[in-house]
Amino acid sequence: MSQESCRSLSRLNRRVALSGIGVAAAVSLGHLDHAAAQEATPSTRANHPNVGVWMIDSPIGRAIAVYADDGSVVTALPATQAGPQGVTFSSTQVGTWEPTGERSTHLTVVQLLSDAAGAFVGTVTVDAYQMVSADGQSFTSGEGSSVTIRDAVNTVVDVMTSFPPATGIRMGVGSPGLPGATPATGTP
Repeated sequence: MSQESCRSLSRLNRRVALSGIGVAAAVSLGHLDHAAAQEATPSTRANHPNVGVWMIDSPIGRAIAVYADDGSVVTALPATQAGPQGVTFSSTQVGTWEPTGERSTHLTVVQLLSDAAGAFVGTVTVDAYQMVSADGQSFTSGEGSSVTIRDAVNTVVDVMTSFPPATGIRMGVGSPGLPGATPATGTP
């Protein structure tokens, strides 16, 4: 792949990647503590406040993430992203997470990308940290995360380590996790 093609792919997928980071909830007020992560057991995950379903607002849009107590995570994103070379289609993100503290986690998810003709064009890998609030009903993103974009032959096209924060609100029955709506102004 030519250098110019890599730059174009990078620009095209920057929006997808930022979506991924928001969705994956890039966070943590600290970095992964490898000893704590190795000691994480299924029962530790089952009791972790991260387990559940979250409505996420990222710098470029909304997504839904499901964190299971077995350490798996699935994030639903918009299926398409517009870019300078047309539309890129993106899969659901699938990966794993582990506790790094009482309210913090480290996760890695991968998303597949294809072009309008259905040809595989690469992947987005999100390596993220997240911190759940003390009440367990929200999370915020922070430092220490990265997004790696690869082309169809796994060549790294771009690595991003700086992006605006994302927020998540826990979903529940009768409570979809949507932020409060702004009342519409009408004419009398």
